[in-house]
Amino acid sequence: MKISVIVPVFNSEKYVGRCIDSIIAQTYSNWEAILVDDGSKDNSLSILHKYEKNEHRIKVIHQANSGPGIARNTGIKKATGDYIVFVDSDDVIKPNYFKKLSKEKADVIFIDIDQVDEKFNVIRKEYMSIYRTLPKDDFLRNQMTGKIQWGGVRKAVKSEFLQKRNITFSEHRIGEEAIYSFMLMHYAESFSFIKGPVYTYVNHAGSQSDTKEDDPWGDVVSSLKNRVIQLNLYQQYADTINSFWVTAAVVSLDKMAKKYPYDVYSVKAREYIKKFSNEVDKNFAIDFKHLQDRVIILYPFFKSGWVLPVYYLSHLNSIIKSMKI
Repeated sequence: MKISVIVPVFNSEKYVGRCIDSIIAQTYSNWEAILVDDGSKDNSLSILHKYEKNEHRIKVIHQANSGPGIARNTGIKKATGDYIVFVDSDDVIKPNYFKKLSKEKADVIFIDIDQVDEKFNVIRKEYMSIYRTLPKDDFLRNQMTGKIQWGGVRKAVKSEFLQKRNITFSEHRIGEEAIYSFMLMHYAESFSFIKGPVYTYVNHAGSQSDTKEDDPWGDVVSSLKNRVIQLNLYQQYADTINSFWVTAAVVSLDKMAKKYPYDVYSVKAREYIKKFSNEVDKNFAIDFKHLQDRVIILYPFFKSGWVLPVYYLSHLNSIIKSMKI
């Protein structure tokens, strides 16, 4: 089995060498690395070319800045492996990742991740394998709302399966994995899990997943809804789309609470709640079963327009995180 690992790179000169070193250090040797420089303005491209010169399994592609989703799509087109793996340029993978993957045969293989701080202290264990007994429909709906993480790095995918179903990432710069993940699980005839962490997600400010937008997921929910409609699946998933809107609202209100003083926040929050009320399809219920607990707790407050508790709970959550409780 040949494994294609795709790494989108944007202004990652501080970290990308560490990332590539972890790929080269794999105990399984039949792999290729496709490093897609997405219009970096720092020294990233030069670093990539140095690795390409010294390692025949590495291929570098340079393109104008288009976002991580498009960079991954570029890599998919050039991949020649049986399986495709995604690694973010500021993360690292453990030496046994590809060896474990080489023993799998499913269309989609989910992996366990350790999320660490910049000193590599473990912050959270995000183990997809805890969901291995979950029915496919529940797994899919949990991913739709974000209750189960949907990130592209959390799974390896059979190349033939991707090509057959023409599954790609969206152009969104945040949440570009949402539709991709839905399509994978909708069409997958088989999926499996690698137990034990093989990927280290490095949490630091300035990563591609960090955003200052007030409403980072709104467009993503709209796009997923449109895709579901195109597939004639809306009646089946409308309640879960409604739940995704609820999650997007909580994410938005939480970000605004951390960004603005209360007088500004209260105005913006109420404006967003009006938008949210117009987006939710009142012909269908809200799928509470597949929502995160914190979203369920906050939902009654913003539904009633009572934004003060949301504001203080958001700040309390920040305090708790800073205390590492």
